[in-house]
Parts: sequence; C-alpha cells; structure tokens
Amino acid sequence: MNHLIIAGIGVVAGALTGLIGASGVMLVVPAFVMLGIAASDAIGASLFIDAVASLVVAWTYYQNKNLVLRDGIWISVGAVVGAQVGSLLSPLVPEVGLSSSFSVFLLVSGVAFWFKGSHSLIKLDGRDEDAEQGDDGDPAFLVRLRAHPAASGLCLGLLVGVISGLLGAGGGIMILLILLFVMRFTLHEGIGTSTLIMAFTAASGAAGHALSSNLPMRPALFGAAGTVVGGRLAARYANRVDERVLSKVVAVLFVALGVAMLLIERRTGA
Repeated sequence: MNHLIIAGIGVVAGALTGLIGASGVMLVVPAFVMLGIAASDAIGASLFIDAVASLVVAWTYYQNKNLVLRDGIWISVGAVVGAQVGSLLSPLVPEVGLSSSFSVFLLVSGVAFWFKGSHSLIKLDGRDEDAEQGDDGDPAFLVRLRAHPAASGLCLGLLVGVISGLLGAGGGIMILLILLFVMRFTLHEGIGTSTLIMAFTAASGAAGHALSSNLPMRPALFGAAGTVVGGRLAARYANRVDERVLSKVVAVLFVALGVAMLLIERRTGA
C-alpha cells in the first residue's frame, strides 16, 4: 500500500474540512476502498482522520475568534451518543448505496447555500442580520426549536451522530446547517464550531469502530498526518475570506462533492 497516496488523500480531506467544514468521508472512504481496504475499516479510518482534521481546523478558527459553543454544546452531547449507536449498526448496513442519499443531500445543501446563504449570512456585530430582526417569517417549527435549544440540540445531535457512525462521517455538514439555519450562527462561526463538534463526534465513532476491530491504524495515522497539513492551510485561508464569497465557495464545493460521489458510486457499482 502506498502510504504517500494515503497521506495525499489526507491532505485533500483536511483541506475540505478547513474550507467548508466537510467531513473526509466523501473522499477517504471511497478512496480507501479503491485501495483495497474493507468498507467497514475505511469508515473507521475516516472517522479517525476526521477527528484529527477537525481538531486542527477548530483550533485555527478559535485563533481567529470564529468558534463559539453556546447552543452547539448540546448538539455535541447528542452527536457523541448517536455516533456510538451508528458505529454499532454500521456492520449491519449493506455497503452498496450508502452514499447515494448523502450525495443528494450535498447537492441540495449546495443549492441552498448558493441562493440563500449569501444574503442570510451577513455578519452584523458578531451575529447575522436576520437574527437581529427576530423570528418573524420563520417556520413555526424553527421558532420552537430555538425556544428549547437544549432539547432540540440533543435530538438533532443524536440524529447527526447516528448518521455519522453509519457513514463514517463526522457530521460536519449536517451540524453546520443546524448552526446556520436553526441556531443562526454566521458562516465563519458555523464552520469553526461545527468542526469542534465534529471532532468529538468523529472521535466517538472511531472509538466504537476500534472496539469492534474496524480501525486500521497505519492508514489512519498516515491519512491523519496529511490532514493536519491540508486542514491547517485551508482553515487559515477560509478565515480571511469574506462571508459572502465563502458561502459561494461552500455551495460550489458541496455540489461538486455530491456529483463526484454519485459518479464514484456508479463506477464502483458497475
């Protein structure tokens, strides 16, 4: 096995995490499977790499004052528990087709960021403009969720954690969307905070896979080494980019990742 290739995969995965808060699952799992690693082991390695990348990225955002826990801590607690459940269920889920729903989710998220993100994520005194105007015009269920941040955060985090443990993702994108559109974080704050939550979620999932002997340490360590470099560089760049520009970048990359995952699944399934 070529460890340089694995480290290179880690660099790219770390860059995605640092730039848009995305989990390395989109790249690591299919790439590791193509290198001959079993899908369950690839998922375990992906979670380990996600944990390392997320810690590095979260630290960089913290240094730029773009990491705030507040209501996000409740999502973290629920996600850690859910990741354990997902890790236990992962071996029972068929390998074929696991990424299809996530690919569609990325495409929808990309479109949402392109059309809505640029005007709803304008930073105003540390919060977004819509937050200053109250909840007028928002769906009733969002108003209720914001009224009970602890309960809603735990429930949403539990759901994210289960999906993360199943797919080998740290849940960064799903957590990011919750922070932006439910908790009303700015985009920079959302990416920084979601990566910290993702670090705990991914570490919990990786521990679950390790307990079930589905965590190959050598590829995980080489991939993690690469992700430190990619994550740090990308996060430093992202913190210098304007919110509106970053929202467009996030949208384009989400769509590109969704299309790539669909193409990879079609090719490997053929």
